[in-house]
Amino acid sequence: MDYEILVNKENILSKDYIPEEMVEIREPMGSKIDNNYTNKLVKEVYANFKIMQKEALKQGYEIFIDSSFRSYEYQERVFNETVKEKEIDHATKYVAPPGGSEHQTGLAFDIIYRRNGKMLEEQDESDLEIQWLFNNSYKYGFILRYPKGKEEITGFNFEPWHYRYVGIELAKKLYDEEKTLEEYHLKKKTR
Repeated sequence: MDYEILVNKENILSKDYIPEEMVEIREPMGSKIDNNYTNKLVKEVYANFKIMQKEALKQGYEIFIDSSFRSYEYQERVFNETVKEKEIDHATKYVAPPGGSEHQTGLAFDIIYRRNGKMLEEQDESDLEIQWLFNNSYKYGFILRYPKGKEEITGFNFEPWHYRYVGIELAKKLYDEEKTLEEYHLKKKTR
């Protein structure tokens, strides 16, 4: 599997793209537009998340995967619902179009966490759980996919909850250089 794959508004996956070797995730999650939604991730990605999750718990942070794999059709529903609720301008800044969502790769997920027995669906960059992820996720092969200050590069507003697996080596490189996946691919093309 290509863990370096770039998926965004310009690099669209086909409607029938479904990653191989996904596993079902049976953990707490927030509300969904479809009550039949099932969390799934590529097997290796989930294995690395579980290691990260255990380390976070040692620090007192209960993190979970709220939203992971989304089919093209599911992403289409998410996008259209957002347009209905918040208008097209908001949708294009915060929600990937069908085929343009990393969730379709099975490599990306949104975080949710539990604090004092309550699941928190709204995340803020000052939350201790988010701060821990900012500073540690790369150790497990994950990057914060849409960092603050990189909106022009990624095409999306800052999302402190959205993480993407790229492998430990690349995650460390991007973390150390404070680069996005787009910047990495651009540099690769110019070599």
